[in-house]
Amino acid sequence: MTDRGGVRSMFRSPFRSASRVAVATLLTVSAGLVALPVPAANAVSQDVVISQIYGGGGNSGAQYTNDFIELFNRGSAPANVGGWSVAYSSATGTGTFNQNSTPLPSVSIPPGGHILVQEGAGAGNGVPLPSPDVTTGSIAMSATAGKVVVADVSPAPACNGGSTACTATQLGQIVDLIGYGTANFFEGAAAPGLSNTTADFRAGSGCVDTDDNSADFSAAPPSPRNSASAPSPCGGPADPAPAVSSTSPANGSGQNPVGTNISVTFSEPVDVTGSWFSISGSASGAHTAGQGGGPTTFTLDPDTDFADGENVTVTIVAADVTDQDASDPPDTMAADFTFTFGTPLRIHDVQGAAHLSPHAGRTVLQVPGIVTALRSNGFYLQDPNPDANAATSEGVFVFTSSAPSVSVGDAVSVSGTVAEFRAGGGASASLTNTEIQSPGLTIVTTSSGNPLPPPVVVGEGGRTPPTQHIDDDAVGGSVENPATPFDAANDGIDFWESLEFMRVQLNDAHVVGPASDFGSNREVPVVGDDGADATILTPRGGILLRQNDDNPERIILNDVIAGGPTLANTVDVGDSYPGATVGVIDYNFNNFKLEVTQIPALLSGNLQQEVTTAPEPGQMAVASFNLENLDPQDPPSKFHDLATEVVTNLRSPDLIGLEEVQDDNGATDDGVVDASATLDMFVAAIQAAGGPAYQFREIDPVNDQDGGEPGGNIRVAFLFRTDRGLSFVDRPGGTSTAANAVQNVGGAPQLLYSPGRIAPGDAAWNASRKPLAAEFMYGGSKVFVIVNHFNSKGGDDPLWGRFQPPTLVTEPQRIRQSTLVNEFTTQIEAADPDAEVVVDGDLND
Repeated sequence: MTDRGGVRSMFRSPFRSASRVAVATLLTVSAGLVALPVPAANAVSQDVVISQIYGGGGNSGAQYTNDFIELFNRGSAPANVGGWSVAYSSATGTGTFNQNSTPLPSVSIPPGGHILVQEGAGAGNGVPLPSPDVTTGSIAMSATAGKVVVADVSPAPACNGGSTACTATQLGQIVDLIGYGTANFFEGAAAPGLSNTTADFRAGSGCVDTDDNSADFSAAPPSPRNSASAPSPCGGPADPAPAVSSTSPANGSGQNPVGTNISVTFSEPVDVTGSWFSISGSASGAHTAGQGGGPTTFTLDPDTDFADGENVTVTIVAADVTDQDASDPPDTMAADFTFTFGTPLRIHDVQGAAHLSPHAGRTVLQVPGIVTALRSNGFYLQDPNPDANAATSEGVFVFTSSAPSVSVGDAVSVSGTVAEFRAGGGASASLTNTEIQSPGLTIVTTSSGNPLPPPVVVGEGGRTPPTQHIDDDAVGGSVENPATPFDAANDGIDFWESLEFMRVQLNDAHVVGPASDFGSNREVPVVGDDGADATILTPRGGILLRQNDDNPERIILNDVIAGGPTLANTVDVGDSYPGATVGVIDYNFNNFKLEVTQIPALLSGNLQQEVTTAPEPGQMAVASFNLENLDPQDPPSKFHDLATEVVTNLRSPDLIGLEEVQDDNGATDDGVVDASATLDMFVAAIQAAGGPAYQFREIDPVNDQDGGEPGGNIRVAFLFRTDRGLSFVDRPGGTSTAANAVQNVGGAPQLLYSPGRIAPGDAAWNASRKPLAAEFMYGGSKVFVIVNHFNSKGGDDPLWGRFQPPTLVTEPQRIRQSTLVNEFTTQIEAADPDAEVVVDGDLND
């Protein structure tokens, strides 16, 4: 059988035919594996093969700066590759070989010789390749999975063997193929998947070719060979190089004793010389070791113990391991062999006594625990054997990205990468969640149906949370600063962090705020022990945020646990859950949450909606009322409900300062600013609810200048009734941009405009509602009223964020706004110290 490489006695590959007819099997992936017969193809070389590929060049941890493809002549005569090409296609993508093709120069490869083709560079990590023979390549190969061919045409064929099948002619042009990792085009079965630190090597120093990528290739640290490397002809049956066949501890195993010995078993008897091994702990550093055994299995006894919770890396040096047989070459290992194992590491080690894990970014091995609850994208894991340090959490979240396959009560060991996930990205003020995730995520279930670790009682009979400070000792303004003390006894943010992802029990939870319904989940703020250790200040059972009391004992119940209970959406202040509420502590949307797995029946506190006291004769009733972006496009039910509150609960006051009145077409941003239709409909709804005939006054804003919902043009307005002695003093001229003023007329204050806006051109009101001032007469006396809607808190740091104390970026604007309103009222009182002045509205602070 004659081909371009000389005379050969055998062939196997469907891509190297010595005659016009060859039949072989090609596996491709569609709905499953399908065997396709390969038709006749033109004869091409069966001697030049791919002997090594590496796609992690330049990446993190990479040994070399560039990807590369290494070719080898396993024939008995020189082989010229002029006019050929090497090419790459992604594992399962649509790109074809001709789109990522590197032409080869006219180079003659001697028997047993190599050429090295340099391809794309990554991020610059590693060292340059040793003198590549081809430097024109720029293919960015995958570090983990892909397809590489050498073809006797340039560019390579326009197919990829997957989504674009190769024709018989194209198959005949493919001299050799390797599909690695999850590739859908390969010989026999795919070669091992790779990483930034491993390459695929053809067995027998390139001589072995069984037409099965899985059998012919193995992964090891990259060791590129070029035309200057000593030829190693394949004369006769290949002698496989010695290799490591097994180790103890096994590669990737965890929880090995710190005093463990190491054994290495080779594929055949070998001689070892010099520094044939190295041992290094991620915490304890390099270790020397005594050695025994051989010539197949060697035992290493480290001179000192390893550290708790570290990863140990052992490297077997290929150049110092030779076989003992006479069938050579090769007689040394093809490449260095590295394996890793871990010493005991528990969840409390992963968590540490801090907001950030001391092991963040590290791969951890076989961390044990019990599955306590499931989420849609992961599960909570807790160690049933806690340490004695209450500051270190025994829980962690395992992020699987999709529905987990474990069950509650499973005992599992988890390997993977420790990460600190921060919602909103690196610039967010949010705290992080400590997780174990990919890369390297492996979950092994060792048993099922185990009892769950008992929950930590928070409150009486257990751990009492702080009741005053969220945090009062952050160094440099961050609780994540390593210099910041972690004080779970005093700082609420540290207390709840010390319980992150652990099972917690709250007894007799007392509701201190209304339920929030987010559609897919509900939230209810509570304190434990029916509020015994909390500062419950309101007669209705609520809790107040005060200057020196951040209420760190408050926790929010949430119902996102898969298969867990659903919270009612009609929960009110003063309700309670008598008994034990159990769940897992989590942190999301800038608050600690108790993700409930068990909750008692809700006991109503019978909270009734407040009804104000009716004014007595001679009293003028003034109210503030936020209409929540009311506009004519809202349903009639909203107008009805708001109007009913005015009539029934506010008892139809004489004067109402309104906030969030939208223009007549709501959020439609088309220049409309008039709100008369909105107010007319609201006035009509009040009358329909049995209320009086109100009148209104307002000033339309400049389009899109007052903040709020884009296009909505919210503003403040006056609503007043005249049937009880109140009348509006109209002084025309007030516009959206005209500044109101206080005049002294005959020794009495008088507004320039009524209604009129206060300092609308001042930067304090940028993207914010401008206050509206007006004069009224009541019982023969003049009354000045200013209705306000100060700048909102959107953009401030969260109370429970990493920056402590929180930076309130919106506060300076509200201070400036309040200063302007104060100055205006001062001018009124300067003219008449006994003037009746009402500052009304939503001050947002």
